[in-house]
Amino acid sequence: MFGSKCASTKGMLRITIPTPDQKPAVYVLEGRLTGLWVKELLRVTRGIGPNSDCVFDLEAVSYVDRLGEETLRWLNRIGVRFATDTAHGKELCHRLHLRRVSTAIEASKPGQVTTEKELTSSLPPSTPSQLRRS
Repeated sequence: MFGSKCASTKGMLRITIPTPDQKPAVYVLEGRLTGLWVKELLRVTRGIGPNSDCVFDLEAVSYVDRLGEETLRWLNRIGVRFATDTAHGKELCHRLHLRRVSTAIEASKPGQVTTEKELTSSLPPSTPSQLRRS
């Protein structure tokens, strides 16, 4: 078992690092953001400065412990955006007050952050009210 499947089932974190010419820089996280994996994420991201054009894709993150949450809050404070459309990712962004963009594709628009309110306001009027809630 390798890659994403291993990361999500074996308590590991897979970090896909952006290429130097990728703008914005999109880091993809897969699996569990816990313990020593948090330290590895901090090591990998030590070059990110305030207001860097970075996006962290949280679509495949399955669990985040307290230390992982603190790290995500720190990344948010230095200006990182978080891409996710999963229920877990949206809940995590909401609970930790992280800047969420809809998807990694949406995140590729520099300087644009799509809020949940903007997403639901762009739905057609015929959309049932249950679907309008994030």
